[in-house]
Amino acid sequence: KKIGKEEILDTSYIQELIEDSSYSPFPQHRYTERPDVAISALLEGKIVVMIEGSPMMLICPGLFIEFFQSSEDYYRRTVYSTLIRFLRIIAFAIALTLPSVYIALSTFHPELVPSVLLLTILKTREGIPFPAFVEALLMEFMFELLREAGIRLPQPIGSAISIVGALIVGEAAINAGIASPVMVVVVALTGIASFSLPQYNIAVAIRVLRFPLMVFAATMGGFGVMIGILLILLHLTHLRTLGQPYFLPVAPLRPKQLKDVLIRAPLKVLL
Repeated sequence: KKIGKEEILDTSYIQELIEDSSYSPFPQHRYTERPDVAISALLEGKIVVMIEGSPMMLICPGLFIEFFQSSEDYYRRTVYSTLIRFLRIIAFAIALTLPSVYIALSTFHPELVPSVLLLTILKTREGIPFPAFVEALLMEFMFELLREAGIRLPQPIGSAISIVGALIVGEAAINAGIASPVMVVVVALTGIASFSLPQYNIAVAIRVLRFPLMVFAATMGGFGVMIGILLILLHLTHLRTLGQPYFLPVAPLRPKQLKDVLIRAPLKVLL
């Protein structure tokens, strides 16, 4: 009723017009093109929005933990689905914090790094003219440019350009003394971890939040990283989607619903 007579061209218009917090980096609704996912959402009491001419269906409300779940989790055995879900959560943590943790350790807390690894890092950083923060910022910027270029190019050559471009830019940056091999590995692991998440829009939130965490790490070290993570958790627990707490069923805690959060319980338990 509040939308009025605006022209609605895609489901993303509906999402932005009905979401509770337009300035939050976290998506508050899910997208899908699969009928089985939409039917499963309807059976759970969700709202499914379809727009004529758009292949994407909008599922609302979308909770934080649902962005780590995939429809394939319920078509595989419980042990394997649980393992993959843990892997996604670890990938989320790596994609969000790995560059900032590396900056904090190499700049403020070298005593926390094992001696052999520290000597290797120091050897690879010998001759690098930039501090770790500028080096990470430069490599992340290059990686984001390559990712956007791969999206805009035609699909047959987009993926090839992204892979070849990443290899060439990384090797050229190392040979030119602009970046160290360890930083290239850190940025590559961060990108791979972000690609492993089943919902693309949660990966976009990670791309936005990664840079403030890097700033916190460059200014206050590990303490700054902890402050940044705490601020993100406070935001997640405060955020609501269509009036529902975004961090359900973890906050507020609902123990009976935890059987499909970190683990995927057997179907005879879920049904």
